[in-house]
Amino acid sequence: MKTLMINIAFVLTSLLLFLNRYTALYINNSIIHFILLLVAAISFIFIAGQLFGKLQTTKSRLVTILIVGCLCFIQSFLTWGGDWKTQTILYQNKVNFNKTIEFQMRGDRFSFGYKKRVINRLKLFPGFDWTTDVDTAKINSRQWKKVNLYVNEMKFDSN
Repeated sequence: MKTLMINIAFVLTSLLLFLNRYTALYINNSIIHFILLLVAAISFIFIAGQLFGKLQTTKSRLVTILIVGCLCFIQSFLTWGGDWKTQTILYQNKVNFNKTIEFQMRGDRFSFGYKKRVINRLKLFPGFDWTTDVDTAKINSRQWKKVNLYVNEMKFDSN
């Protein structure tokens, strides 16, 4: 039963991380992303440990979890580019209110300034979005309502 749970955890978390990396799925919360990475790494190590007959004691499992946790934290810290934050909701879909066209910004970690993008965002459920680039010059006014709602998730001074 434990082996099945570990295998399921590995498959699900690895699949979500793979989809986040190679498709338009976007995990919009760095904590959720870190937890998925941690569970995928720990479950992979436990599967390999079972395969090779290692990690038999509770102490060895705890030490492994601590080491993998530290390594995942270091990897996340060094590679995390920052979360995209919505500054303005430009358009809202007239049929599906979870679908918006947004102007987003992200702080550039190792240089000064911000990265910017305009995306079509479909909110799947908390922490997960489906995002695609969009050209605002080609917006169909029958599908989209212009809202220009200033959200300011970057918390800029509005003076």
